[in-house]
Amino acid sequence: MEEQKKEDRRVRRTKKMLTQALTQLMQEKQIKEITVKELTDLADMNRGTFYLYYRDVYDMLEKLEDSMFEALDSIAALHETDAARQETKPILLDVFRFIEENQEIVRVLLSPYGDMKFLHRLYDVIREKCLTGFPYAAAVDKKNEADFDYRFSFVIYGAAGLIRAWVNRNCAEPAVQMAELADALIRRGSL
Repeated sequence: MEEQKKEDRRVRRTKKMLTQALTQLMQEKQIKEITVKELTDLADMNRGTFYLYYRDVYDMLEKLEDSMFEALDSIAALHETDAARQETKPILLDVFRFIEENQEIVRVLLSPYGDMKFLHRLYDVIREKCLTGFPYAAAVDKKNEADFDYRFSFVIYGAAGLIRAWVNRNCAEPAVQMAELADALIRRGSL
């Protein structure tokens, strides 16, 4: 049992080092320009170790994004009660705390060198959650679906810009302040 815990800790440490190296490289170049060799050199490990966990850098990025979505899905699940659906600020606070804890990878994913598929996937996931989980979604019908799509796009891409600006400032303001700002912006001109 003790040996298993040590191995798990080592695996987590190795993946963390690889993630830090990938994050650093993606600040300078696009994923298609990053090689396994330069990634493992930066992480100070051999390529064989990398291949124990990932097929290539694209697979690593995809698994990293998947873990981000799993965490965000867990946050959303905490706010799926009827009472929680009435307020956006609590979920926004949890999301901004998560972003603050993962600001390096979020900064990279939302940067010009980031993966645009991530932003599109984020858009689709949040849109689906809104349509199935929030009270105003029931009012959406064929007649005003286009209006909903326009408003939703405005909010999501605006929120992505807000998050990008915040992480580029090294999350200088507290997460609670950013959640309040996002909540106020969403309520003033959105869904």
